[in-house]
Formats: sequence, structure tokens, C-alpha cells
Amino acid sequence: MEKRNDGLSFIVCCNKFGWTKSWGIRRNRFQLIMGALGFFVLGALFSFFLSYKFYGEAEDIRAQKQAEIDKLLNAVEMMSHDIIVDKKLEDKFIKRVLRLEKKLAYMERTLSEKKRRKALPMGGSGFRTSDISHDYFNAIEKDIDRLANVMDSIPFGKPISGRITSHYGYRKNPFSGDREFHGGVDFRGKIGDEVAVTADGIVQKAKYVKGYGKHVVIKHKKGYKTLYGHLSQINVSKGQRVVVGEKIGEVGSTGRSTGPHLHYEIIKYGRRINPKKYIR
Repeated sequence: MEKRNDGLSFIVCCNKFGWTKSWGIRRNRFQLIMGALGFFVLGALFSFFLSYKFYGEAEDIRAQKQAEIDKLLNAVEMMSHDIIVDKKLEDKFIKRVLRLEKKLAYMERTLSEKKRRKALPMGGSGFRTSDISHDYFNAIEKDIDRLANVMDSIPFGKPISGRITSHYGYRKNPFSGDREFHGGVDFRGKIGDEVAVTADGIVQKAKYVKGYGKHVVIKHKKGYKTLYGHLSQINVSKGQRVVVGEKIGEVGSTGRSTGPHLHYEIIKYGRRINPKKYIR
């Protein structure tokens, strides 16, 4: 390298091939390049310092978050233990209730047997059959009428004569194969079989929807409703008053259905309940 007054020159010689090359650069340009290089080095060092500082802070934050996560995991683990303990207590409580129910049923059977063996006379102390008057029979008749009115408002019995093919509760979906909750019971039937209402009431719905197809909903007293789905024909209209045993439609396979049947639901205070005990 040869230093000159107006700048710097770089000379490269090759003795083997006998050639010489030289490059020159002005002093002010050389100083500019060196300044830029120095600024770049300082910037790199400063960036490294900041990165190291931020990394340290990030590591501290990460450690803090990890400690919080470990604390939450410990709390969840303890919670799971408490849930298991509570489940065991719940199972014990249920078993105890079942034992008490069996004892009560046994006591009831025993008392019934004793009553049959003892064969007590009709009426209480001082009662004679000659005391029975016309008013007595009127009172009994009124009680029977009141009982009949209540019974007619509660959906007892079956809406059609077919047997149950699908019960209330969880089952395999016939379309998707997934496990699903079935909110009613399905009765076997043929297209056109008569469907009768199971209690007195007023027709709340009588229309077609995607799932139930052609269906009827009857509103009864005491918070009851009944639903009759997948009908082929509807024989009532909204707002119509119906009585127990009256025809409201015919069995079909409308809506989401795999074949002719009647889907039947009992709803009490807005909640679907198992119709089994009412059907029996």
C-alpha cells in the first residue's frame, strides 16, 4: 500500500504472470467509509447490549409466568382431589338413600299385610252403615269428580297402541352414529294410525318444523305439555280445545325420521321428563 498526498492507492502485483493492478481512493471518501464502518460496529454493539438486557427481562417474566402456571396446576390438582372426595361422599349418600327406600318399601308391605290379616270393619269408631245418607254419597261423588278432573289433565297412558321402539335418555343417533340425548319415546306405528291426545288441554302448536316434521304440542294443566311428532296428518289447529282420547293426527314419517313412527314427549314446567311412568 502506497500513501500519497491526495489519497490512498492499492497496488497488486503478480510476478508469475507479470501483471500489475492498482486502485486509488480519495482521502475524504476513505474517511467516510471508515466512519460508516465505525458507526455500524457501534450500532451492532449497542443492539447486542439491548438484546441481552431485553432477553434478561423476558427470562425473568417467563420464570414468573411459569411459577404462576405451576401454582395453578397445583390448585387444579387439589381441586380434582376434592372433587373425587365429594364424588365418593355423593355415592355414599345415594346408597344410603336407596337403603332407606328399601326399608320404607318393606315397612309398607308389612303394614299392608297386617291390615289384610286384621280385616278391620268399615268406618271409624261409632260408624254404622245405617248412618250413610244421601248427602254422604253426594260428598263422595264430588270428590270422585274432582279426582277425575285432575286425572284428565295429567297425560297418563299411550297416545297409540304400538310398542316402544326407542326409550327416553341417551342413545346412538340413527343418522350420524353419535351419542345423543333422546327427549321422548318412539312408538311403532303404520302410516295413518290414529294418534290420540293423552290429557285434556289446548293446542299450542300444530305445524311443520325441520326436526319434528308435522307435529302437535298440547298444553295441559299442572304445568304439563305433550308433543306428538313425525305425523303424516294433523287434525287439530292452534288454540283448539281437546279432550283425552281425542284424535289429533295420524302416524307418519315427516321431518328427521328413519321410518313411520310416533315421537312422544312429556314436558313439565318447561323440562322434558321420562314418559315411562306415565305410560304405565
